[in-house]
Amino acid sequence: MGDENNQIDESIQIDESIQVDESIQIDENDQIDESIQIDLSYNSNDVHGGKQISLVSLSPNGKYVVTYSRDDDSIERWTVEDSKLTHQGRAYKLSEGSEENARIRIKHLKNFKINDDGIVCDLCDYHDVNIYDIYDLFFDSIGLALEIIPPIGMVLLPVRDLLKFFMDVSKGRRLAIIQADNERKFILSFLSQDFYFKEKKSLVIRCLDKISVYSLNMDNKPIFKLSYNVSRGIGTIIDDNNNIWVISQECLFHWDLKTLELKFSYSLGFIVANIDKSFTVISKGNLIVVKYCNKIAIFSIGLHFPIRNIQVESNIVKVKLLCESENDYLLVFNIPKEDEKQNIILYHINDINKQPVDASKIFNDKFNPKNKFILYEYNSESNEAFGLVDEIFSCINLSGSNWNEFFVSNHGDSDEVTSWNTYLYQTFEENYFEDTLDFPEMENIRSLITDRYNKYISTKRYDQSISEIKFQNQEYMWRIDFKNRKLLIYSDNEELCSSDLYTDAKICWRILNNNTLAILFDNLYYYYIIIYEYEINNNSIKAQYFFYKSRGSYELIINKVCNDISVVFVLLNKSRPNIIRNIVNIISKRLYKEFYGSRFPMMSTRGLMELERKKFNIYENYYTELSKSVIEKSRCLVKYGQVLLEILVSSSNPELTRYIELIYNKCTTLVKEDPKRNLKFLNIITPSMNKLHKKYPNYITKFNSEMFMFLDPANEKIISDHHYFHFHAFTPEVNISKSYINENLEPRLNSTIQTILSLSPFSSIFNYAINIEESREVKQYIVLVVPYINYSCYPLEYSWWKEILYPQSSVFVNTCKKEFYTNWNGEAVINFKWEKFGGIYYSVIWSLFTVFLICFTIASYPTNFITREIRVRLYQSSSVFGFFHLIFELRQVICNPKNYLLNIQNLFDLSVYIFVTIVSMIHWTKYDNVPEWVLSFSCLLLDLKFLLFFRVFESFGVYFAIIFGVAKRIFSFLLVLALIIVSFAHAFFLLLHPQNLSDSLKTPNPNDPNNPWTLSNTYNQVNGSVNNSSETLIQTPSESTNLFYSYPTSLLATYLLLTGNQNPVSPWVPTSSINSTILFIFIVAFTLLVVIYLMNLFIGLLNIAINENNDKASYLVQKAEIIAKIELFYLFPNQRRWRSWFPEVIHYHVDVEKTRIYIKEAINKGEWKMDDWPEMKYKILKLLGIEDAIID
Repeated sequence: MGDENNQIDESIQIDESIQVDESIQIDENDQIDESIQIDLSYNSNDVHGGKQISLVSLSPNGKYVVTYSRDDDSIERWTVEDSKLTHQGRAYKLSEGSEENARIRIKHLKNFKINDDGIVCDLCDYHDVNIYDIYDLFFDSIGLALEIIPPIGMVLLPVRDLLKFFMDVSKGRRLAIIQADNERKFILSFLSQDFYFKEKKSLVIRCLDKISVYSLNMDNKPIFKLSYNVSRGIGTIIDDNNNIWVISQECLFHWDLKTLELKFSYSLGFIVANIDKSFTVISKGNLIVVKYCNKIAIFSIGLHFPIRNIQVESNIVKVKLLCESENDYLLVFNIPKEDEKQNIILYHINDINKQPVDASKIFNDKFNPKNKFILYEYNSESNEAFGLVDEIFSCINLSGSNWNEFFVSNHGDSDEVTSWNTYLYQTFEENYFEDTLDFPEMENIRSLITDRYNKYISTKRYDQSISEIKFQNQEYMWRIDFKNRKLLIYSDNEELCSSDLYTDAKICWRILNNNTLAILFDNLYYYYIIIYEYEINNNSIKAQYFFYKSRGSYELIINKVCNDISVVFVLLNKSRPNIIRNIVNIISKRLYKEFYGSRFPMMSTRGLMELERKKFNIYENYYTELSKSVIEKSRCLVKYGQVLLEILVSSSNPELTRYIELIYNKCTTLVKEDPKRNLKFLNIITPSMNKLHKKYPNYITKFNSEMFMFLDPANEKIISDHHYFHFHAFTPEVNISKSYINENLEPRLNSTIQTILSLSPFSSIFNYAINIEESREVKQYIVLVVPYINYSCYPLEYSWWKEILYPQSSVFVNTCKKEFYTNWNGEAVINFKWEKFGGIYYSVIWSLFTVFLICFTIASYPTNFITREIRVRLYQSSSVFGFFHLIFELRQVICNPKNYLLNIQNLFDLSVYIFVTIVSMIHWTKYDNVPEWVLSFSCLLLDLKFLLFFRVFESFGVYFAIIFGVAKRIFSFLLVLALIIVSFAHAFFLLLHPQNLSDSLKTPNPNDPNNPWTLSNTYNQVNGSVNNSSETLIQTPSESTNLFYSYPTSLLATYLLLTGNQNPVSPWVPTSSINSTILFIFIVAFTLLVVIYLMNLFIGLLNIAINENNDKASYLVQKAEIIAKIELFYLFPNQRRWRSWFPEVIHYHVDVEKTRIYIKEAINKGEWKMDDWPEMKYKILKLLGIEDAIID
């Protein structure tokens, strides 16, 4: 893992190549706080035999310190109380024992840690295997034994008389052995990267992609508790606040340890190599500091891009976050080697324009400059520093020092310090941490809301007194003039500026930490909150935040009751009981629930419409200003842009909708400028894509053109490998899963599974498949990114039971439209989902339906080989399977009846399951009383439904897409055609129906030209050559003689005419009667209008519709709808929150040759528009070596 000189503490690895700028000098005349106290109350010669201290470890609570000396090969123990070090007895010699053990320890000791109970764990190396020793330096407990059965299939490596351990030869990274030696320690063997203690005597060991957690029992034996499998993570840390921090190649992932849900992901702003897996994460207040090698990223919680990046010339050893009342600082220092100078640098986090200062001055004694303090550890909670003063281990108490004053007094533009670091990004302006929207003071706002009822006397009406609220720096003062309805700013009793207040509502106010004034305006029917800011430069009052909401009928009643309670207690001049206060607090939380989150809520579209209706123009202006502020500041855009864009898209106010383009352009511009850092700004656009597609489809077209092909910013090169295949979609996000399988048991399971597979008859098939995989031709690939960020994710907050009937949807579910699948991006999303879960679930659904089909088909088959009892059981099975499928269809109807019933495929599926299930149940109960046509129709429906399952395969699905696409396209035309046919059928019926409708077949009527007997064929009797015309034979008519005897048969006859069959009108011969003339006019009109004109028009429309749907996009939409159905109604609610199935970002590999062909086709079709993000397109063309494709 590194050299023996490297120290790792708090998951930080020190690179041996660290370089410290020797030019940094300490001014011996500098003023140092005299409150600094240095404890030197012991004989240094008694510690480590007078040898130099190499490593230092401090317990998390700051009560214990252990030191290690390589020269003496010993560990010393200390206790800390009131900044005084107390040496605890004799040193613990690591070299005690055999000579070989001593040699191994001295050479390979890497690191050690101590927990809050004084338990020490050290790490050394033997033949590339890490050995962990666990022992208690503060108690003499020896002879303890720990028995764990060694894993199977491992190789024994003896090491004289000290220990034995096993190593997993297949993976080389699992637990090897835990065994006690004849001292007081326990030995764990891993090929791991890092370890640290957690609260409650837990030891965490990170081993490549696995985190193992051990608890220490009363005898300090490590007992395995559980482990976490971390995929695609380069480094992992579990802190004491139940957070899991995982670093990947370009992101930091924040997971919740209890729920194993991803809280947030942060873009580091730099690429992490796979060489050094040790990193540091410090989370305090609203800041997160990430250190990896020589790079530091500082984040604000909830902001995906770093507010500051720092890179130093040499690897940083340790970083400490120092939070002052108004300013935050970062302390960076290295542990110097022999004859090496230490750098201690202090960075100002809040103001990037200020260069760092040399902080070593604050640790050194101004009275004796020769005694240089070498810092090893710093406890930011107690302000205690631990290090060496003149080779003596010491503790310095800095509790009386002020980091802010020190930084201000020592700040300068010194090139000496600046040369040691580089600022990668300058992402925020001056007074960044004072911004109300960036850092909302939600607790103050909630207190303001609580005061609305609990301190009713503080709420005042206009026409009462004047209230004055002083700024925290006492230089300015807010003044509320109730009589004149004014908000004013005063300084030394002089009015500077004012702003009008436009309401008669009761108000409460509270001044925030940045001297902005939050005012709650509240009456019975509505309330709104405005946060006012005094702009010193412009000498004006500006509304920095505005929120309005009207109350519903239920809220009106509750609000009135609370008001009455407050008034009663004020009039009685009595304080309210605690129970009343608690009830009011609960009610206020209900009434103002929007403000009980972590950030300010944005006003809804309904609120905007009410302001327009009530003509509150001034408040609309407030919201407009708020929209401008959000768009102008990137950090505000990250937090509020997503909600704001959805509101703006839903609005119809042109003054607001014009900001849609500003948000879109701002997000895409930031991504184009720095895709690596700003990729997640696209997450602001993605949630509104469905609404944008409906109201402003040009934005979707523009987005797809600009993001036509998005090269992975972390992997802008061609990859040669035989393991990848074209269009393999994957996610770079980290996934964490919990496992309770003991480290000892896992190798056994792996070995057992391998043994079973090797003995099974399928082993040759597996080996053949492996050989094919290994013998695959090496091909070249590039990695592309799907720009639909957060496209598949579902809301994390949900009700399990509510999700069963009314599941929340994702953007993917709502945008199964052709426009989203016209390029490779949409196809990659579908491929990813299909590989993860879609294919498996679809196969299971298809298999269950196949069983359903087989059971019903066999039961209805007419044969004597199947007994009645078997048929009944088959019908019972059909009923069960049919009811199973019917449940999922009914859930879809309940969830969204309108969309479901308007889809012809859904109606067909529902009719199949309902009809066949009912038929099966009837056969089950009444075996012989079901008509044959019912069985025939049921089997037809089942067969057609089975055929529809093939639409998921592209070779079949393209044609199904054409069939259904054409049907949708020409549905209106078919409806018109049907109405015309119905009209002609009606006309033919009225013209040609017999006079006796009910008994025309039995009663001849020669006076009725439409009577079936009149229309029937007549025959004369012939006797030899003599024709006896006096006797005529009439053929007995049938129902088909005159198909126009009823309206239903008239429809059939008209349809036959449409197909070219003239038999329905052939019995009528032309005569001079008017009816005969009208009949042939109808026939000619029907033939010309319907048969010739409309049918040829129908064929032309079919050709057009086929051309529109004869593409891959239509097939992909069809497949997307299938996957969306599986997501919503076949997955459990918790499965829809699995990040491995529904990630925020999706990448995919594409074959270089196929990509070249695809791009050239896109160029020929005009889909590759160089004006839309030309930098990315030129980069891709250059990478693929087809720059001249545009010219050609």
